[in-house]
Amino acid sequence: MDQTVDQSMNQSGDQIQYWVALNRVPRLGTVRFGRLEAYFGQLEKAWNADLGQLKSAGIEGRAAGEIISARSRVSPEDEMERLGRAGVTAINWHHPDYPARLKEISNPPPVLYYKGTLLAADERSVAVVGTRSPTTYGREAAATLTTDLARCGITIVSGMALGIDGIAHHSALDQGARTIALLAGWILYIPGNTPDCSSRFRRTAPWSARFPWGYARLARASPCATASSAALALG
Repeated sequence: MDQTVDQSMNQSGDQIQYWVALNRVPRLGTVRFGRLEAYFGQLEKAWNADLGQLKSAGIEGRAAGEIISARSRVSPEDEMERLGRAGVTAINWHHPDYPARLKEISNPPPVLYYKGTLLAADERSVAVVGTRSPTTYGREAAATLTTDLARCGITIVSGMALGIDGIAHHSALDQGARTIALLAGWILYIPGNTPDCSSRFRRTAPWSARFPWGYARLARASPCATASSAALALG
């Protein structure tokens, strides 16, 4: 992925800032994004639509109200500035850099955020995820498996959590191999949570996330991260 792409207009003539702004709206997911795009064509029109137009697009009353309410607190331009200051790129599911395998799951994220660079070689990737409290055997097995894969040039995908995830990332980095952290939320560098792995990621590894910038991590986010990691990898 090339971060030199102009973020303001990088999807088939549509403006990504409106995708990013709508992605901040509660109750909008894969299905409703699809309805908005099918009805309005460009999401700038959806962002500025009135209640009647949103209902005609198939957006139910409460969700439609959330869109209208969001306009008073969310600025598409400010959202893009925040991403730019953080060195984060946002793409939608039409962008050529959007991972093809991620599109194949039942609920692909309409907007994907990433920092770093994905290479063509990352198509050969394996997801390694597991418990935050592994046994001694589990730790050894995860390290051995990941090390062997990394030595074969396989990119390791995981969620950068404590336990098996951290072992997977460290093992790949120890071999000088590629590793990708795919997160559900934006809590990437958390004091006390694999801080050494976090600092190594700052220097060497790409990461991506499916929930909006500033999203507070919730329990329901972890299964999404696991599913997305599996979808991004070959296995």
